[in-house]
Amino acid sequence: MTVRGLGWERGGRPRRRTVGRRLRRGVAIGLAAVLCATGLAACADDGEGPVVTVLGSWTGAEADAFAEVVAPFERDTGIDVRYEGTRDVDAVLAARVDADNPPDLAALSSPGDLIGYARTNRLKPLDSVPGIADNDRAYAADWATLGEVDGVRVAVVVKAALKSLIWYNPETLAAHNLRPPATWAELTDTAEGLATAGIQPWCLGLASSSTSGWPGTDWIEDIVLARSGPAVYDRWTNGELAWTAPEIRAAWETWGELLAIGRTGSGENATEQAGPADPMAALLTGYDQAGKGLFASPPGCGLEHQASFAANWYRTAAAGTGFDFTAFPVFAEPEAMPRTGVPAREVGGDVMAMFDDTPQARQLITYLAGAEAQTLWVRAGSLSPNRNVPLTAYASDPVTQKIGRSLAEAEVIRFDASDRMPGPMRGAFHRAVLAFTANPANLDAILADLEQARLAAYS
Repeated sequence: MTVRGLGWERGGRPRRRTVGRRLRRGVAIGLAAVLCATGLAACADDGEGPVVTVLGSWTGAEADAFAEVVAPFERDTGIDVRYEGTRDVDAVLAARVDADNPPDLAALSSPGDLIGYARTNRLKPLDSVPGIADNDRAYAADWATLGEVDGVRVAVVVKAALKSLIWYNPETLAAHNLRPPATWAELTDTAEGLATAGIQPWCLGLASSSTSGWPGTDWIEDIVLARSGPAVYDRWTNGELAWTAPEIRAAWETWGELLAIGRTGSGENATEQAGPADPMAALLTGYDQAGKGLFASPPGCGLEHQASFAANWYRTAAAGTGFDFTAFPVFAEPEAMPRTGVPAREVGGDVMAMFDDTPQARQLITYLAGAEAQTLWVRAGSLSPNRNVPLTAYASDPVTQKIGRSLAEAEVIRFDASDRMPGPMRGAFHRAVLAFTANPANLDAILADLEQARLAAYS
């Protein structure tokens, strides 16, 4: 695989292939020549063999993992995967598309940007791509829907993360006779029990460079799902429901009340007292640092709402101490569980779309959603909702396997709402979280500003 951009070694030098890799490359090129001669494969005009270009946000270790994932594909097909990795993938892709020089395939973590490309006919439909429908049978039905725009399939999910999780230190809960919350009432009871024991209930860090505030958007999204269900969530995500609607206002108020557990003030003072006990600390703490309080002595906090990738941070911070998670609980209302009592789960991840419909691009996008590639992603430390990926592909620790099982077994899923929103709306949402954290009493003005952003972003 040819790697460009930030996926290179430090110092700007391209990674060196091993001798074995070069030999495999020679065999692949020879096979490609035979296939070209027989008409069984598409060939590049420059005589170098078939090529597919990919743009994505994976750099460093993630780019290395992608190279390992596509290595069997290159070996077996003779197709050269030319990958360009950049952390500013949205801007780079927009510039390439505007210059009429898009990559064949692009992987984005914010599918909201793909909606605009689809509606301006920049994306190629995937419905007729061989193998896509076969791959879909290994996923819950909602995963295919995530790649649709206006009923047309334009993307596949190639990497996934499970959100809707509450993390905790089992030793801390056990020491205070508390248990992992399975219901909404237990969630508030556990938080109150921690506060009574003198432990700040919630770990919260909102700082994240230019995207500060996004951990709070995950909170609001999960509460909308838990309180109001997928139908309301979809209308809100698609810009069809006002930010001032009762369901959305209730989600913000609920978040403020949860964070305020353990603070003084109630009744008429509840609004003023809503929000974290130390707003400034929440605003300044990095999203990947807040959870360290779970393992401090004494504990700095008792619970953290964070996605599945938080497990990677805890392994460093815990220093041998165990950690675990429980699913974000739904409210008691039946409408929050539309399919026989099955709760909806929020997910995130990277979706891949096709900008140039070539035989090579079709082969690669199908391969990346299939069981072979998904298994290689998992062995490299990622997660997959593909049910044909064996659980043994995950690391042997029980938490990692529990995450993998939970993701694959989830039936009702919704993609991170802010990631599906247009860029300007997503940015306004991030800023609103910061404003609410600093001053929860200003919720009316915050929601009014978000509503103005919605009217502009979705027009």
